[in-house]
Amino acid sequence: MRFYLFDKVIDFIPGTSSRGIKNVSSQEEFLIDHYEKFPVMPLPLIVESIAQLGGWTITVSSQYRYLALMVMVKDVEASGRACPGDQIEMQVTIENLNEFAATISSVALVEGKPILKVGSLTYALYEIPEADRRAIKERYEKLIN
Repeated sequence: MRFYLFDKVIDFIPGTSSRGIKNVSSQEEFLIDHYEKFPVMPLPLIVESIAQLGGWTITVSSQYRYLALMVMVKDVEASGRACPGDQIEMQVTIENLNEFAATISSVALVEGKPILKVGSLTYALYEIPEADRRAIKERYEKLIN
């Protein structure tokens, strides 16, 4: 990942699940000049936040053997919004993981209420060359707690 749309991983169970947070700030690049009188985080960016956390979860669960590349999103249900000052909690569950692909499900919450559910997010897995694994591990570990 070149940039992160989640701030921190707050819980992680290898091969099973993770929880992460995104603090929405009024200074977010995507909010500048966006709905000036009522800024909200665009839902596709919340899906991207979930996808990044899911990819992180898969990569760390594989002990940095695979990089997860999102290829398909299905069954997205939006029921709320995130505004500046909100903290989004994302809960990711690994539904399937093998050496070729992975699938997660997820929910994003603000103040304990669901604002977005993703029924299925599928990744293709790219094997990380052995020489690159340490650098990725160092970058990813900075996001834990």
